[in-house]
Amino acid sequence: MPAPNIRDEGRDYRWQIGLGVGLVRFRSSIYYATAVGLNSSVSYFITDSLAIEGAVTSAFAPAVFASFEHVKYVGYGAGPKFTFGRDRLQPWVHALVGGAHILPQTALGSQNGFEVLVGGGVDYAIHPSWALRLEADYVRTQLFGQSQNNGQAAFGIVYRF
Repeated sequence: MPAPNIRDEGRDYRWQIGLGVGLVRFRSSIYYATAVGLNSSVSYFITDSLAIEGAVTSAFAPAVFASFEHVKYVGYGAGPKFTFGRDRLQPWVHALVGGAHILPQTALGSQNGFEVLVGGGVDYAIHPSWALRLEADYVRTQLFGQSQNNGQAAFGIVYRF
């Protein structure tokens, strides 16, 4: 299969690897936590504007109660990513489905659950192979036997090849 005709600054690429700092706001009826950590993603372009993306965010927050351990959050998923334009500034949207794992576990349910992430961002090319990324997402989780509405933001760098 021929490589898709994706051009940024005159360079063709199929893959994107993103790495950055992530901020996750987790809210449930049990506790709230604002966690900071690592946001990572890998995208493979199957057409000029459509990619399949996989992403993982791991974040850590202070203890929510005196007797609890620190909050640890991992969210992961995969799904489509659509990009718009091939200029220096490249906006995109994505929808990922996967899972979440959070500690501390409570008596109300499992520490593992379902996650849906919908959002987008923009990549700003600083070199043909490198871009800066700004991202914001709505994150819906199902943990502790209930649903949570959460948010996530990230700032990082992208390597394209």
